[in-house]
Amino acid sequence: MTLKTNTLTAAILTALIGVAGCSSSDDSSSSSAANVSGIITGFGSVYVDGVEFETDGASITIDGVPATEQDLHVGMLVHLEGSDDGTNGNATSISFEDEVEGLVTQTVADGGLQVMGLSITVDSSTNLDGLTDVADLTVGQEVEISGYPDGNGGIHATYIELEGSYNGTDEIEVKGTVSNLNTTAMTFTIGAMTVDYSGADTSEAGDLADGLYVEVKAESAPDATTGILTASKVELENGGSYGVDGDEGEDLEVEGMISAIDTVSTPNTITVNGQTFDVPEGFDISGFAEGDMIDLDIEIVNGVATISEIEDESHDDVPGKIEIEGIASATDTVNNTITVAGLTISVNPNKVIMMDHSDSPEHFFNLGSIVEGTDRVEVEAIPNEAGDGYVAISIERTTPSLDNTIVELEGPLAIDTTTGDMSIAGITLDLATNSIPNSGLVDGAEVHANGTVTGGVMAVTEIGVDD
Repeated sequence: MTLKTNTLTAAILTALIGVAGCSSSDDSSSSSAANVSGIITGFGSVYVDGVEFETDGASITIDGVPATEQDLHVGMLVHLEGSDDGTNGNATSISFEDEVEGLVTQTVADGGLQVMGLSITVDSSTNLDGLTDVADLTVGQEVEISGYPDGNGGIHATYIELEGSYNGTDEIEVKGTVSNLNTTAMTFTIGAMTVDYSGADTSEAGDLADGLYVEVKAESAPDATTGILTASKVELENGGSYGVDGDEGEDLEVEGMISAIDTVSTPNTITVNGQTFDVPEGFDISGFAEGDMIDLDIEIVNGVATISEIEDESHDDVPGKIEIEGIASATDTVNNTITVAGLTISVNPNKVIMMDHSDSPEHFFNLGSIVEGTDRVEVEAIPNEAGDGYVAISIERTTPSLDNTIVELEGPLAIDTTTGDMSIAGITLDLATNSIPNSGLVDGAEVHANGTVTGGVMAVTEIGVDD
């Protein structure tokens, strides 16, 4: 992972979003109060934001209703309170509230979709519950989505659950920022959807204004002709702003997605989860890009947030990233490794996203759940810091394919300048076996290859260069 860090003394950020408390001590055995907002990456305990939290005795709520750990899922963006030492912790409360629960209003050819006027983006780490591909969704189906607002009327989804066809009576909920408020017509927009609040209960909405973060509830679907949603209730969410505030002296961690960067204006600005922050002089943000996931280390001093470090949490553009799918031949829950097609990959239980999309999914899926020699898995991995191996960023147990002997491999192609041998992640590609043409296969090209692997050599049956 590439880290982009600066130490600052300037006080910035007048409000916080996606705030997580962490230990300020260099001694990892010292615990401090935790106030964490992040996605669930796995179970055993509950893994959130790189910390394993024990949950015995913790109160759990979903949309304000008491729930159990069984009701939580990987990819849910939760708020957790308790204590931690930066690696392990104890949760006293866990709460989850979705960003939108409503109808698919548009599907997009490339696999994207719109839900209640909000543009939804997905990636390989989005956990899908009740479906295998967002392309399978159809207009009118009801879904529940958790994720990060992008500030432009959209959500980067970390969890999507298919709840089935809308029955016409379920309550619809959508959260977002008010824009285009018209107090005469009594309408506003969230994303691309117009909300009519003329008959709504607004007793908990205060004085509506553009820029406020609200939750809209409705008792019926948007009008089929106009697309207007008739609200039954509008209320401020999180006091009208996205995120959680910290207390004086508290060490915090802000996790979110960059939706805009301005390196021309003075001061520079960076927009995370839809909120724009000034960047002090001397702090270089030119290496970041829209869509990057970042963590900001922050301390509250005299009521003002001071940033000390920023870490790039995006993996899509990490050089050397690979994906491999095949039968898991070995797992090691002591040394935390998984082996597929002879390639052994390290696993950090606190960091890896664990998803079970097999025919019989296990709710509390973890490394120890994988059956060696039987379960087919898809592993995304990036080079470790030493550069001599890989560390998994996600592991998905999949439904077995018709031919489980086939291995699917994606990553940068390496060509030996002396022998001309081609390989991906150290697995040699034998193209001669099936007379595969090698046009476009150059050193460093991002390629995908399928075939059987024996002794570190893949007998390639299919290969292609990725865009």
